[in-house]
Amino acid sequence: MSKTVLQIVVIVCCVCWPVAWPCAAYGAAKGPLRVQNRHPLYLMFLTPEPDSPRLIEKEHLLVSVSADYTSLYIDEANSEWSALMDMEMTVMDLSLSYGLSSRLNIGMTFPWISMNDGFLDGPLEDYHGFTGFPDYGKDKGPVDEFGYGIFADDKPWLDAESGGLHLGDSVVSIKVQMIDARQGLASSLQTLLKIPTGDSKHGFGSGRPDAGIVMLNRYGISPLAFYLNPGYVLLSDPETQGADVQVRDIMTLLMGIEYQADDTWSLLGQINAMSSPLGNTGIAQMDENSLELAMGLCASMSNSMVFEFAFCEDLTRTAPDFTVHAAVRWEIDL
Repeated sequence: MSKTVLQIVVIVCCVCWPVAWPCAAYGAAKGPLRVQNRHPLYLMFLTPEPDSPRLIEKEHLLVSVSADYTSLYIDEANSEWSALMDMEMTVMDLSLSYGLSSRLNIGMTFPWISMNDGFLDGPLEDYHGFTGFPDYGKDKGPVDEFGYGIFADDKPWLDAESGGLHLGDSVVSIKVQMIDARQGLASSLQTLLKIPTGDSKHGFGSGRPDAGIVMLNRYGISPLAFYLNPGYVLLSDPETQGADVQVRDIMTLLMGIEYQADDTWSLLGQINAMSSPLGNTGIAQMDENSLELAMGLCASMSNSMVFEFAFCEDLTRTAPDFTVHAAVRWEIDL
């Protein structure tokens, strides 16, 4: 999907979705899956987390804890750029949202990141051999070893290291309700600001703030719920270790569907699309726009707690080979 096509889709979604004719209440929808693209390139910049237009009640606190485990392999170079990303990575998010009023929520997200050599190279080689899916040359690389470096004109962008648990860039958000869900359509507007709390030298952030805006839409035709979240993100050029790196703003789009099996269980599938912040490196794994497929389930553990699980697969090379995601969300009446 080219950036021009993605821009057109996002614009059409922003204009047309809010005027759709509602036809049924959405019931107890729990989606979308709050899973993000964990490609290290996107990890350094603001990428909106999939979210619901639903607002929590006034003076309630929503706490979300998630853990993602992902694997990635890229080893490409040309006359100007080189990129090595050979790692398994854990990202844990702590998110807090507070209801200032029935129509206004504020939130903060704190990501913690650990990059490691991992242990899945052998099983993944067997998996690719059995299924016939491409492994993009991983079988020719070192087994269970860590590597992460990006260079432009022989100057380093970052100097990554393996191990430890490091704070990434935090995100502050404000969500305002635009349309309630009484007639089946729910829509909210979310603004986001990335705070550069991560260490840019080691690839845990860009060292600069980013800002974005997203429309959060859900349309219910029981027992189904449909999600459409178009967004636009303003990016700042990252701090580097000498390389001259210039980035461009990105367009984002989430498209998802949820089947509510009963009051407890929901099955979900969604596609997360983003345009690349680069585009001129000559390395497809950094220039291509990103498409990632996520499939999973949500379960209501109680009236105030939801558990979710998802498996994500790359549809383009600017997404990890796979990501396993689990999260728990619970709402507290303060």
